[in-house]
Amino acid sequence: MEITLPKCKAHESHTCEFFCKQCEAVICGKCLVSFHKKHEVEDLEDLCKSKGELIAKEHDMVRNAISLYQQLEMDIAVEEQVMKDQYRIIETDIVIHAEKLEAAVKKAKEQFLEQVIEKRVDDVLLLEQQRKDVIRNLEEARSMELFLPDRLDTCEKILSFCKLEVKSLPPVPKLQRISPPEFVPDTDHLERINDHFGNLVI
Repeated sequence: MEITLPKCKAHESHTCEFFCKQCEAVICGKCLVSFHKKHEVEDLEDLCKSKGELIAKEHDMVRNAISLYQQLEMDIAVEEQVMKDQYRIIETDIVIHAEKLEAAVKKAKEQFLEQVIEKRVDDVLLLEQQRKDVIRNLEEARSMELFLPDRLDTCEKILSFCKLEVKSLPPVPKLQRISPPEFVPDTDHLERINDHFGNLVI
């Protein structure tokens, strides 16, 4: 690498060939033997070459860093797009899974309600049958009451009544009580829905 040495400001006909460390100034040979006689100096050309090589290396390092940063910037942009796509997929999967759970819950609700309706229909029929039996037996008891004499104060009345074929009444049944089903919700699943919903692997 060729280095152009400057002219001395104090001695214009001379070229600066030295660098005075004490004064931090470039000097010529004439300056060296006069004003800078006892000062520590370096060869200016050698100093400039060594400094120039350091600057060139620094320049190469900076250029390399710029190239790496530019590549990293592009990589970040690609990574950002990949991340957006992956998060979109995750969010869609969560929504789809939640919709499936909602559909399963809706189906379970419909099945439970269907069972309740069937049981209610059976219970209504049972009560209606009881009511019909009671009404029929009540009417029969009232019609039998008409055959009974008001007073049984003579042997003739008692004996004449005994000759009649009076149908005996069936025993009065007890009320068949209805026991509607009891729904016991599984609240543990509600409290642990996040644990049972799925796993988010991070």
